[in-house]
Amino acid sequence: MALSPSSAHAQQGVTLLEMMIAMAIGLVVLSAVIVLYTQTARSFHQQHAMADLQVRGRMATQLLGEELRRTGFWGEVMSPARSGECSDMLEAVKIECALPVWGGTVAQAKVLGLVPQSAATIDHGAANPSAVVAVRYADHGNGTCLTLDASRQLTLAQPCQGNWHYRTGIYHLRMVDDAYSGEKVPALYVTQIEKPNSDERPVSSEIVRHVEAFEVEWGRDDTGDGSANQFYGSGAVAQWTAVDWDSVVAARIYMVMRSEKMAQPVPAREFLVAGHALTFGPDHYQRRLFVTTATLRNGRLRGAYGF
Repeated sequence: MALSPSSAHAQQGVTLLEMMIAMAIGLVVLSAVIVLYTQTARSFHQQHAMADLQVRGRMATQLLGEELRRTGFWGEVMSPARSGECSDMLEAVKIECALPVWGGTVAQAKVLGLVPQSAATIDHGAANPSAVVAVRYADHGNGTCLTLDASRQLTLAQPCQGNWHYRTGIYHLRMVDDAYSGEKVPALYVTQIEKPNSDERPVSSEIVRHVEAFEVEWGRDDTGDGSANQFYGSGAVAQWTAVDWDSVVAARIYMVMRSEKMAQPVPAREFLVAGHALTFGPDHYQRRLFVTTATLRNGRLRGAYGF
């Protein structure tokens, strides 16, 4: 039986030209899908990195701010006295002098013995600021027992008075190996000295990574009204004595945090840190400056009410 002309035409395949056109259209659609997916994945990675940067920055500044608000508290009934030796800063860092807070550079901290000479801290000098902050106070934790001796000086001898324990934290930057990137990255560390003036090794713990700059300005109360009259950076407090640190009622914290490495290059950025311009060249990192001011409540109360 012979096929009709219409049936023969219906059984014909596509021509080479039609197949090439279909393949071209398919390639265009596939390319558009790949580009859209790549842009979406890149955008998601950037948003995730910025969200992580925000969380880490807020956590670090909030933690240090809370520590500074507690510093100088020696218990509900403790009002420690000082000997004349405390006028020397080499002696003032001892627990008997009840120095509430200290801030400065890495070199100054090593001279005072707050940071061991062998500590792998970052000292950028004139580059990115790398401050050191030491806080001290009493709490109900598991630290060394804190009490007063017969001359009303702080001591770590037993027994405890009111179950108060000594708490100290020395905050500084150091470089650490990062397994994710395979590089050394800057991190904020805290060193805790459980028994000052002893041979026990301090315990250091990492708080957060990718802190590229750390600076603190100290607000001093020079009129006794409980409010800061002027703020001083780490380089301006090198000659301060224990009496000067007693008058500190506020601290302004600056931290420049960076993200994980980005796929796209990031243009140069400039931040104003403690009155100085800090510039980062173009690279593959997003950065953000975090600034917060903490009130040293116990120093402010002593200044305003004279106790």
